[in-house]
Amino acid sequence: MATYQKRGTAWRALIRRKGYPTLTATFDTKAEATKWASGIEGDMSRSKFVDSSKAEQTTLTAALNKYMKISDAKKGAKQEAVRIKRWLLHPLSEKYLSAITSSDLATYRDERLKQNVSTATVRLELAIISHLYTIAAKEWHMTGLVNPCTNIRLPKGSKERDRRPTTKELQKIYEAAKAINSELPIIIELAADTAMRRTELVMLQREQIRGRVAYFEDSKNGSRRAVPLSTRARDLIKEMPERSDGRVFSLSPQSVSNYFPRACEAAGVVNLHYHDLRHEATSRLFERGLDIMEVAAITGHKTLAMLKRYTHLSPENLADKLD
Repeated sequence: MATYQKRGTAWRALIRRKGYPTLTATFDTKAEATKWASGIEGDMSRSKFVDSSKAEQTTLTAALNKYMKISDAKKGAKQEAVRIKRWLLHPLSEKYLSAITSSDLATYRDERLKQNVSTATVRLELAIISHLYTIAAKEWHMTGLVNPCTNIRLPKGSKERDRRPTTKELQKIYEAAKAINSELPIIIELAADTAMRRTELVMLQREQIRGRVAYFEDSKNGSRRAVPLSTRARDLIKEMPERSDGRVFSLSPQSVSNYFPRACEAAGVVNLHYHDLRHEATSRLFERGLDIMEVAAITGHKTLAMLKRYTHLSPENLADKLD
């Protein structure tokens, strides 16, 4: 028979049975602990028991360090490494995987939100833990491991932005950007015209441009993409002097991120983010009469839901179509 111990606000279930390893797991309630123990003992009786002791001997720190090797192969490895390091510094990292409860992660979620961290950031941080448990169960043979993320509420995603700059606002930003860096206004105008991502645009090589199209062999979502360039876009690129390294621009992606808010502030334009320029360009493509598949091919969005987030059609233009 299993025994149960109250430890603070949690309940620890302990199973000792002849011929089997000693098993223990921690839960938020005694009911959850009892349910787990009953299931394990039932499996033992039916000879279907799966040893979960490996999960009971592996700390979150050890698992995260192992998971880091998987994360290194992802496109967003650098950003994910920052989130993993945050987890490694958290007290939960000292607990065994089998001892981490849904309540633990719910407390973490609430603490992070109280720190005014964005909901998107918290969701991404929890996603790492959820994926780690999935990998541990499927690939590291930690059978019987329960993913505590499945029983918590994720914070709601941030409200979709629908901010589009006006033509007047963009002209003011271009002028202000000139005083910061000569390349900046061209980058901003191209971003609002092509729907290229910041890094794609700033790191663009001239050899990627063939005729009227810029080609990206390995885009963010892992697919090859071709971005058609308007006459205005081609003219802006031609204005840039040739560089020995083949890049169109010398600025780094981070510099553009730092400079753009300064240009907006100097221009008196409020509540406009650099990423809104991609929204603007995507909306313009639809307003030019392109269909969903054509726009998706240009922007690189794989799902209609994601494409919709980036599309904010002008009500005035829609009204014109009704006349």
